[in-house]
Amino acid sequence: MLMKHLWVLAFVGLCSLLPVMAQGTQTPLTLRQCIDIALQQQGDVLQGERAIDAAAARQAQAKSSYYPQVTVQGSSRVLQSGVPGDRNNGSLGITQNIYDGGLREVRVSQAKSSVTQTSAGLARTRQTVTFDVTRSYLDLLRARRLADVADTQLTYIQGQLELVKTRVEVGDAAEVDVIPIEAQLANARVDNLATKNAVRTAAIALQQAMGLPPQSQFPIADVTVPTDLAVPTLEESLLQAMVQRPDVLQVKAGIDSAQSSVKSAKIELYPRPIVSGQLDQDFSGQSDRTVSISAGLAFDLFDGGNNRAAYDEARANLAGSEIRRAQLDRDIAAQVQTAYLNLTDARERIGASEFSVQAARRNLEAQEERYKQGLAIPLDLLNAQVTLTTADSNAVQARYDYYTALAQLDYAMGKVGGWYAEE
Repeated sequence: MLMKHLWVLAFVGLCSLLPVMAQGTQTPLTLRQCIDIALQQQGDVLQGERAIDAAAARQAQAKSSYYPQVTVQGSSRVLQSGVPGDRNNGSLGITQNIYDGGLREVRVSQAKSSVTQTSAGLARTRQTVTFDVTRSYLDLLRARRLADVADTQLTYIQGQLELVKTRVEVGDAAEVDVIPIEAQLANARVDNLATKNAVRTAAIALQQAMGLPPQSQFPIADVTVPTDLAVPTLEESLLQAMVQRPDVLQVKAGIDSAQSSVKSAKIELYPRPIVSGQLDQDFSGQSDRTVSISAGLAFDLFDGGNNRAAYDEARANLAGSEIRRAQLDRDIAAQVQTAYLNLTDARERIGASEFSVQAARRNLEAQEERYKQGLAIPLDLLNAQVTLTTADSNAVQARYDYYTALAQLDYAMGKVGGWYAEE
């Protein structure tokens, strides 16, 4: 019933987004909308949902051994030598597994762990898709801002070239003054083409992360995040990651499942008691109803080493699961610390880059004034302009590195919903 409601919600959500997707060339998608589309379109998420269905079905199969097994059999004798034909026979059989040495309980426990493991895996997959879309979304915004910086640079150099040419025409500058500006203009055009291509490839990467085919026009809305956004300390982040990360639960469930496999394989190694009940009812009137309770021991006296090999395999799988758990703890610590350092670095660079942009702009204005007064040469203008372009690019990089680092920290902590949740 729960899965049915989830499917209904997912269908309604997708229907609400289809108009936005259809008119994507007019209406920019927000980050939240891109994430929602990805969670409904991405193949990894869809496969994870099917895996949960399969795990739930296996659990139902395992639990079925707790219930009576009812069979009905019917037959009709059409022809037999010396006996009249057209004789119908029917019977009802009910069998109940009362006790099988604990195998039933172990298998149910293993199936339950498998459901938990699969569900946690899907939760982590959703977080991964969310982070991938967020990072790709920010990469596209970054590429577009860098393209704007390249456009500004190109426009400025073109203006410088016209200014110098005008001064050459009136005799206030030598013709050789035009050469370095033309060379810089050619470089700026190359850079401009490269940034335009970066925008296109970033858009394709975002669409791929969302599970969509490439589209030529894919507008998205900008994001604004305060640079003083409160974040937990490194120690708090590590503690939260160990509690919140779905893959921690996934590995724990994997260990539980492996332990159940070891128990099941161990039971198979030794004689085990079996108790079962059976009821048989013949509908042909030839025999009475029979009810029986059977008890005994089951033991594979010789199986070519199959049970022992299964037990060794189960123990090896359990050891592997425990190794994965220890490695996951180390990976989480490294991921959280890396994200935290990236966040701290990007936040510091934002302030430094903003100061650099202001200083570079004042320097360019000063060089322009000096050039008008004949105190500077065109190369001074070019150097000042290159410095400003570099400062603008660094500011763009720092800001979007900060946004990405916030999302990276959320992902490392296993946090559901971050600053992008309200976009």
